[in-house]
Amino acid sequence: MKTFIEIIAIAIMVVASQMAFGQSKEKTLLRTEQLAARLELNDTQKAQLDKEFKANEEARKQRAEKYRALREEMKRDAFVERQAQHERLKEILTPEQLEKLKTMKPEGQRRGKARFQDRRGERMDRARIEQFRKRRPMMYKQRMERLKEMKEKEEGGGN
Repeated sequence: MKTFIEIIAIAIMVVASQMAFGQSKEKTLLRTEQLAARLELNDTQKAQLDKEFKANEEARKQRAEKYRALREEMKRDAFVERQAQHERLKEILTPEQLEKLKTMKPEGQRRGKARFQDRRGERMDRARIEQFRKRRPMMYKQRMERLKEMKEKEEGGGN
């Protein structure tokens, strides 16, 4: 049963990847045809444009793969560094201190999640977070105006 599920999963992945690859070819062809209609291109220009779009698409895919590999390498490096740091902490701290540190870590992790809490300590829902994000530029502008006014008052009073 397990092998059957694995085979089905692999088959689905293969079909999905073929569909994605086919879509990118169709996209370049569609872009070429759209530009050809707008710019009134001849057949050689269409062929050259399509070739350029396909080359750009391939270059983009290669860059994406390169960045994906780089990201994975960075994750591995960070993991190794965390392990090394943990080993160095083991040398410095006593076992009791290590246990206390382990209990302290979840508190620090929660601190990052508390970022979007209102003044009452309640979690903000998505709508309120969006309201806050939309108001932020306006609040920044008002703050800059107040600072400018204060600076002008200081300059005017100091002369």
